[in-house]
Amino acid sequence: MNKLQLLALSFFIFFSCKNDPPPNQPEPSESLLLIESVTVERKEGQCDDGNYESKCASILLKYPSVKKGTDRLKKNVANWANNYMVSMLDPGLELDQETSLESAMQSFIEMHREMTLEMPDLPSYYTLEVTDTILLQNNEHLTLRLDAYSYTGGAHPNAFAAVATFNSQTGGLFRIGDLVPNLEALHALAEQKFREVQAESFGDGFDFTEGWPFKLADNIGLTNEGLFFCYVPYEVAPYAMGFTEFVIPFDSIDNL
Repeated sequence: MNKLQLLALSFFIFFSCKNDPPPNQPEPSESLLLIESVTVERKEGQCDDGNYESKCASILLKYPSVKKGTDRLKKNVANWANNYMVSMLDPGLELDQETSLESAMQSFIEMHREMTLEMPDLPSYYTLEVTDTILLQNNEHLTLRLDAYSYTGGAHPNAFAAVATFNSQTGGLFRIGDLVPNLEALHALAEQKFREVQAESFGDGFDFTEGWPFKLADNIGLTNEGLFFCYVPYEVAPYAMGFTEFVIPFDSIDNL
């Protein structure tokens, strides 16, 4: 399979996941919150033709901003979104470094410039796209999702996601242990659900190994229906298996 075919397959995996409706639609009329999507875009080079053989650095960021809500909620959502986008723009950045979004974007552009100068005869198409989704919004909880699609050379693009649930009133960020104390039992339920979802697409051939052990997803959020799990490529399974997403309903975890 050549590079263009790999890119096409990767686009299919990523956007197939993105085109699925979220597990829960927000109901702004029931909430005192107002969440708006902010868009930031920057391009440099030959980006308009959409050709992956071109020399282009393209950044498109769409992220949530709390326009109506407590000051702490505004700050925590802003920090969460900023940290995620900065980590996508500059993966080598130390987690404890405070870097603005603008400086991280500039770092991404500079990385592309250096590559273009070092290897002028090779294509250098760099892109990062981030999109936001509201999974839950009411007077008690706010669950947000960020999806990132990036390509900086190599055999295929990469896709990532981040999910977070905040207390709408205090602005605090929930951890999974705050929602379900019995993590061992939740682990067993999640593994069973993961196998069921993967069997629908890949059959019963996949099994977890020492190289691909199962664990609770890094991205778990509260919805009206239950706990939403989002496993990104490489998290517990090979890249070819793409995203794995599911909801564990409340009636399945009431005893936890």
